[in-house]
Amino acid sequence: MQAIPTAPELAPPPDVCKFCDDQGILDYLRLALRLAAQTFELNGDPRLTLETDPETDEQSVAIDVWSPMSCEEAVERKLRYTRQWVQSIPPNVIGMIRLIVSIA
Repeated sequence: MQAIPTAPELAPPPDVCKFCDDQGILDYLRLALRLAAQTFELNGDPRLTLETDPETDEQSVAIDVWSPMSCEEAVERKLRYTRQWVQSIPPNVIGMIRLIVSIA
């Protein structure tokens, strides 16, 4: 795995912190944030929220990012992000942290 540059530390909201602490995934959240900063041209800090799936009641952290790129570029970069993400984490963490990309 290649080295991932650091991203500015973002203090998660208390509910996100508690969920990550309870699940033991805070380091993976930091990794996801670094990958997002590396992969996308972010406009502003990501927004972190805790979401509950209405059908399964399973919770996950949503990382909302905004990037001023074309749809084609965003799709290509999202695929790059996803490949790196899946290669960098245990399988049980995949659904616990999700990236949502909004474009211009």
